[in-house]
Amino acid sequence: MTRNKIPRYALGAATASVSMIVLAACGSSGNSSGSGPAGGAMSGSTNGLRTQSTSIGTVAADKSGHTLYELVGDTAANSKCTGTCLTIWPAVKAGSSQVVLQGHPAYTYSGDTTAGQVNGQGVKDQWGVWYALDSNGKPITNASPAAGASSSGGSSGGYGY
Repeated sequence: MTRNKIPRYALGAATASVSMIVLAACGSSGNSSGSGPAGGAMSGSTNGLRTQSTSIGTVAADKSGHTLYELVGDTAANSKCTGTCLTIWPAVKAGSSQVVLQGHPAYTYSGDTTAGQVNGQGVKDQWGVWYALDSNGKPITNASPAAGASSSGGSSGGYGY
């Protein structure tokens, strides 16, 4: 598996290229309010975020290599994932702020137990539809859902436990 660092961005620049990851999770750096996306030029490392090779291609990952996901329609200003959702889909944090890629809060999936898994890809649950993020922080919508992922609720919420 190829593991590369995702470049760090200087927060605040308004002319970020669409091919760059947009990061608004500065935590202890204090350069952003964390209330929305910020763009900038590439430099250095990004709070341990990197890319990870998976069965659906190269994805954005946390420092442990766990795939990052977004919830369709979830925004930094109005997150739909709260309470129990955060137990199943833990928020990716940088300091005390949630990481935001391309304007959407980033999450990992509790069903991904090792680096490089994409068990959350295409999962539909009570909060909506979840997609893995590519190396540019954009959702991968053209990859097949993970094997065993459920598109219906049921008593286990579609998670198989």
